[in-house]
Amino acid sequence: MFDSKSPVVKFAGYFVIGLFLLVIIISFGMPDVCAPSGLTSAVVASVNGKKLDYIDFARFKEQFPSAKDGKMDSMLLDRFIVQELLWQYTQKLGITSSDDRIAKALRNLFTDPSTGRYSQDTLKKYMQNYQLTFPKFEALLRRDIAINDFNSSIYAGTSVSKNDAAEEYLCRNSKIQISYIFLSKQDILKRYSERITVTDEEINNEMKNNPGEVKDPQTDRERIKEKLAGKKSSAIEDELAGKINAAASAGRSFAETAAMLQGTAGTSAVFTPGDPLREQGSGKSLSLLENSKIFRESCMSIKPGASSELIRTSGGLYVFTPTLKQSGGGNPAEAELKNIAGEMQRDRANFFMNSIILRFNEESKIIKNLKDN
Repeated sequence: MFDSKSPVVKFAGYFVIGLFLLVIIISFGMPDVCAPSGLTSAVVASVNGKKLDYIDFARFKEQFPSAKDGKMDSMLLDRFIVQELLWQYTQKLGITSSDDRIAKALRNLFTDPSTGRYSQDTLKKYMQNYQLTFPKFEALLRRDIAINDFNSSIYAGTSVSKNDAAEEYLCRNSKIQISYIFLSKQDILKRYSERITVTDEEINNEMKNNPGEVKDPQTDRERIKEKLAGKKSSAIEDELAGKINAAASAGRSFAETAAMLQGTAGTSAVFTPGDPLREQGSGKSLSLLENSKIFRESCMSIKPGASSELIRTSGGLYVFTPTLKQSGGGNPAEAELKNIAGEMQRDRANFFMNSIILRFNEESKIIKNLKDN
């Protein structure tokens, strides 16, 4: 079996480690069919009709010494399947390895450091030790070289400029805090109850004007009532948005838009761009506000005391203003910018890789046959 000193592990170890996050993401979408007909105990999975042998999976697991107790087999099988998906995808793209490339890889892997010469005996002993035929070992090299080339092309296409790295440095060293006003959906219903209340006459008119919507006149009345109330509530939100957005565009203060909204006041904890937004003191998540497009796009640009536009979420309405905007100062060292650029490039490459594999996974037929023994 392969160990951490195996030539194949040396050649493709980057790939196994790099897929950790990817597997966490896609494993939730993978079918988990146990003991399907047509798959024997010698087959651990089937990917688009290709059977994956248990012995190959056992070799794959040897790269993870801490997983020998079998408790991580399910997660490792997902990684193993991702590896096969990538291999099939590179084949679909036509990425291949020439015989010269394979010969060069063999020379690099089995050159005796003491003599600097290629050792055929070392290769033979290696294949015997790990129960590999030469065609099988050659196939593994072709697969790993193709996947490596594919990864390299993705990485090369996600370059990061020095300006991008400098902006990221600025964000990482910035501190922000906001004040906000929140008006919940429930508070909207209470405050504007007279305007939102739906009468029997309105329900009758709706049923008369839209007969195709009515299946059961008794049970449909409640559904239609909720629909009409929702429309009225949405109209009220439209009115508030019109007034508040006009005031924000005119440069009027947060105090003025807060008075228009008349909700509950709150303050966030101090945060760095990219950190989760939480309420000061309680630590309660403000994810609805944080994930809104208006907050993401304008948090850094709004001046303290000025107002954001109205933010409409599934839980209610927000307006906010920064109360603290402390930018990261100083000139970062070139080495630090280089490290940041490397991190950003890896993140971008992982994003594209995840997108590709997720889509290919959705189009694939995957059957698992993992057994306790």
